[in-house]
Amino acid sequence: MTCYYPIIGLPRGIVSHLSYSTLTQNQRTSGSLRPRNHSLDMAIYAPRCEGWQCLDRFALPPAGDLRIRSSDYQLGPGELLVAVPLSRGEALDPADPRLPLPCSKKVDRSPVAERCSLAFTWRGVTSSYQGEYPVRMAQLEGGTLLSFDALLQTGANVGLNLLCLVNLGRGCRSDEHNLEVFVARSRRRLRSIPYRSNSCCVVEISPDEAAGGEIFMRSTTSLGIPIFITLSREDLPASMSVEHTHPPTELFSERDRMRGSRMIKRSWLGMPLQ
Repeated sequence: MTCYYPIIGLPRGIVSHLSYSTLTQNQRTSGSLRPRNHSLDMAIYAPRCEGWQCLDRFALPPAGDLRIRSSDYQLGPGELLVAVPLSRGEALDPADPRLPLPCSKKVDRSPVAERCSLAFTWRGVTSSYQGEYPVRMAQLEGGTLLSFDALLQTGANVGLNLLCLVNLGRGCRSDEHNLEVFVARSRRRLRSIPYRSNSCCVVEISPDEAAGGEIFMRSTTSLGIPIFITLSREDLPASMSVEHTHPPTELFSERDRMRGSRMIKRSWLGMPLQ
């Protein structure tokens, strides 16, 4: 599984930072205990009207991590950059408006993603998340999103929940989409938020709203990966948690995966809202 690695801009003084490791778990060749020497660059791209623009390109160190912060590029809430691993010195076509395909350090064909940590820092505390965005998702020009959430928190110490929907496409499109968020049991709509392709749609949900029942979200025109960030109250010591949900196909066993996903989509993508 090859992946892109998004870096997102967030509100409330939250700084996101990407940590990409030089080493991978499955980089040894068969019969050898010595890791292979992988010479890679990491290119940073930003979406522009005319296509993806390369802002920076770094050589990965021989050992350790390469860290990139949203504050280094003054990303505002909802803005997005993409880190792309490339072969050292690989020449790119400046006329191609698409993101280049990422290079992989793996030597086998296992479907396990090369992990990359996307961490968030707020008031001196940090929480991390597995930050990869699969290429196969980024290559789709359309699609639908639906996700139930049992991750929003409502305790006395909770100040705010943030729903961050990361949308990424290899082609630099600027299509407009709409994210609908509502209470699943009552089907009462909480939010209807417009956003564009290649951005992060950020929704603030208070503990009182989260206490109304399980939250459901949908988009009928785009894919995305939802990330949930919970912040403590401002008058309490800082704490933060980061979680994410999975698509409907992950709710079923392999044999029933596609059939179950289609059943859920029929029930929820076309349902009326209040």
